[in-house]
Amino acid sequence: MSRFDEKTIVVTGAGSGIGAACVRRLLAEGASVVAADVRMEDVEQLAAEFDDGGRIHAARVDVTDREQVAGLIAGAAERFGKLYGLVNSAGIRSVGNVLDLEPDAWRRVLSINLDGTFNVCQAFARALRDAKSPGAIVNITSGAGIVGIPNRLGYSASKFGVSGITKSMSLELASLGIRVNAVAPGMIRTAMTSSMFEDPENVRKIRAAHPLGRAGEPEDIAAAICFLLSADAAFITGVVLPVDGGNTVGIPSF
Repeated sequence: MSRFDEKTIVVTGAGSGIGAACVRRLLAEGASVVAADVRMEDVEQLAAEFDDGGRIHAARVDVTDREQVAGLIAGAAERFGKLYGLVNSAGIRSVGNVLDLEPDAWRRVLSINLDGTFNVCQAFARALRDAKSPGAIVNITSGAGIVGIPNRLGYSASKFGVSGITKSMSLELASLGIRVNAVAPGMIRTAMTSSMFEDPENVRKIRAAHPLGRAGEPEDIAAAICFLLSADAAFITGVVLPVDGGNTVGIPSF
């Protein structure tokens, strides 16, 4: 498939996991990709996998730094011309409940997951507005942004926030021809979650929590993201799409 021929997509959090899977899928479908991450060595290593005639560009960005974000978007437009798509994959996990969570830990997860998503969305949307160009944004929320999860207070707050701003932005940007959607992954096997798969009993619980009987892979999420970015989803905006093997559907029978 070549759904993204002559289209440029910016991917944050591109150095590993879901972000890296998106980069690989987008390149396979013809896109030019700006792969950005706070760890420059990770995106440089990713870019080195491809002999693609310059269709991938590695960039460093801290999504909490608005000046860096502005530079990322301006640099992407300067390098490739008109921009089309954005994948906000930068994020961190966090553990903590209301009784124990320290304010610094609360602020850190919100600054990266929620403020960072806002920062990149705003800079990207302004660039498309100024260029009078349509486009598509896909944010990454979580099952923890759809239902409550204990001991993930800051993470859940950040992901409910991403779900909310996705819906609000979709209304604000529709008149500019910019679609805004989000995916809500279930438990996905990545470097960030690898420790959760070390205990066989925990793996059993993960499988039991997903009606399809398995954890997800980054490629599962990348496939959904690429659909939402593509013209196949041209009449879809404001959607938070669970890609979670049925994890958030409801309470299973006893």
